[in-house]
Amino acid sequence: MTFSKDGYDRRIPSQAAYYPSTVVGDNIYKKKVQNGAERLEYSPLKRPQDLFIDRKDEIYIADTDNNRIVHLNRDGEFLREITAKGMKSPQGVFVASYGTIYVADTGNKRILKLSASGELLAEYGHPESRFIDESFHYEPTNLVVDARGFMYVISNGSYQGIIQLDPEGRFYGFYGTNMTEVSLMDIVRKLFYTEEQLSRQVRTLPSTIRNIHIDAQGFIYTVSATDKEQVKKLNIRGENQWKDKKFGIEPRFRRRSQAAETQQTDSKQEVQKSGLTDITVDRNGNLVAIDKVSNAVTQYGPNGELLFFWTGPVTIGSPQLGISQSPVAVDTNSNNELFVLDDSQNLIHVLKPTEFGMLLHKATSLSQEGKYAESEPVWREVLRLNALYSPAYQGLAEAAYYKEDYKEALRLFKLSGDVGGYSDSYWQLRLQWFQRQFSVMANTVFAAAILIWIFYRSKKRMRFLTQGSQRLRGFLGKNKLLVQLRHAFTILRHPIDGFTDLRYRQKGSYLSAFLLLLFVTLVLLAKEYYTSFTFMPVPSNERSGSFLMTGAVTWLTWVVCNYLIGSIRQGEARFKDVFVGSSYALFPIVILGLPLAAVSNIMTLSESSIYGFFQTGMLIWCGCLFFWKIQSLQNYGVGETVGNILLTAFAMIIAWVLISIIAGLSSELQNFFYTIYQEVSM
Repeated sequence: MTFSKDGYDRRIPSQAAYYPSTVVGDNIYKKKVQNGAERLEYSPLKRPQDLFIDRKDEIYIADTDNNRIVHLNRDGEFLREITAKGMKSPQGVFVASYGTIYVADTGNKRILKLSASGELLAEYGHPESRFIDESFHYEPTNLVVDARGFMYVISNGSYQGIIQLDPEGRFYGFYGTNMTEVSLMDIVRKLFYTEEQLSRQVRTLPSTIRNIHIDAQGFIYTVSATDKEQVKKLNIRGENQWKDKKFGIEPRFRRRSQAAETQQTDSKQEVQKSGLTDITVDRNGNLVAIDKVSNAVTQYGPNGELLFFWTGPVTIGSPQLGISQSPVAVDTNSNNELFVLDDSQNLIHVLKPTEFGMLLHKATSLSQEGKYAESEPVWREVLRLNALYSPAYQGLAEAAYYKEDYKEALRLFKLSGDVGGYSDSYWQLRLQWFQRQFSVMANTVFAAAILIWIFYRSKKRMRFLTQGSQRLRGFLGKNKLLVQLRHAFTILRHPIDGFTDLRYRQKGSYLSAFLLLLFVTLVLLAKEYYTSFTFMPVPSNERSGSFLMTGAVTWLTWVVCNYLIGSIRQGEARFKDVFVGSSYALFPIVILGLPLAAVSNIMTLSESSIYGFFQTGMLIWCGCLFFWKIQSLQNYGVGETVGNILLTAFAMIIAWVLISIIAGLSSELQNFFYTIYQEVSM
């Protein structure tokens, strides 16, 4: 089954982009002379580990356990085997554009350089350098060669990165080293362990690089068993161009057993963080990755965006065409056909692009080259075949933006889930609107300024307005509930005195507290549904108020725990004081929530720092009010207030754990009684 993902990271089914065509490498017969007679001898592959397809579409296979390189023609027919100078367990092969063959002769711990006819030109053993000590383990497993003749070698178990050799085989340096991944426990150990204890710990080292590939532009790609940067695209300086990209199959698609997810390293079982084993880049710049753990094939566009992936169930003993049981290497030919090498079936699965796949590759290539007008009809054809395919909306959005149809681009970028494109389109629309309305806006501001000046000049003569405002203040002053609600503004100006007045001057009540909570709820709902897509990239029909339940439970738990902690620690606040005070402390949300939601609809990502400033300021303001509420109502000092907050947070965690346990036990108890009922009623 083939899948893709939309811009909101939702998995969607898709037509197959490739279909299984045939297998090659399963029917190898080589000529053998015996007693003066020539005959054909069956010579199958045995645990092959790598394949390479050259510019003529001819196939080279590192047939590891047969100690040879197998050369097939473009149709998969056997041409020859290469066994130069005692080759032993070769695991990598690379053919340069000029025909020179490079072999990672793993068993002999060397690199072989062969002519196109298979004759030995040079061999490179353990690199010599003052930067490499004698204990360095050198066991080359794969390599690539750039246009200059520099070799980039992967050595088994080497955490220093790729070994870079010059055309003469001299050590040039380490390249593309992975960063050390440090867990939370590693940080804790470093903080609290002594030097002696740390010396007994296993050293935290960077993950080793698993495989390597080079594209036509000279970019080098690596695959590593890491949590982050599983696939890296390295420039000539060794910098990763895809730091923000996510690769690898989702964990739920890893159908293999846990035993299959482990590898033997230094006699210890190490769980693989990634199942990716190899990558390749086709002629259009699309990257294809294979995952040995999940038996999945994934294709990414030239910019690292996911195009699709597929996987299939593996039934041991029942091979299926196109479904690899243990994929170890992948490559493509000039027709963008996929060749997947399987080291358990000892053959290569050949997959050809479907109509959908060819259209997708064509559209992606045109967009990558900046030919947006030419790509538009192709993307529309892709959408005709699959109306849910999100990258097609992305391609059409880019075409519309190129045509300066920003309104259509805005709609399409939203459908594709591209926040950056949506923001850029809105910026252009806003600029156009401002240019059209500038004269009207300038005249409006000028007229408003004149009216304000006239109003203040004649304010003393308009006694009826003054009398009306006095009557309104008198009415508001007599209504107790309105006075209590208006006290929320007093708390914003004078928080310490304001919270004190809640208790001692009866400026708050349960009714006013519930009304304020209702206002907070309505504002949060309005903010959820009316915040711009730029700052809340969630489809409008998928936004919900489910977060309110979590907020309500958290707030109620806070009130109860804070009251209990205050009672234990000699606080003076009653439950009513804590409840009402906590409601009034949320008032900044009522003041700023709706303006933030409204302003977000006229802002772009370039103003996100302004939006974030006020959003964060609103939350900090609420936090300060909670602090002052505890300090004034409980009659605490600053240190006592901090201690009260920390103990309240701890009590809330304990309460949530107990609630979870009780809920789980209640469910089990309910199932127990239901089972008894079923037994009795039978």
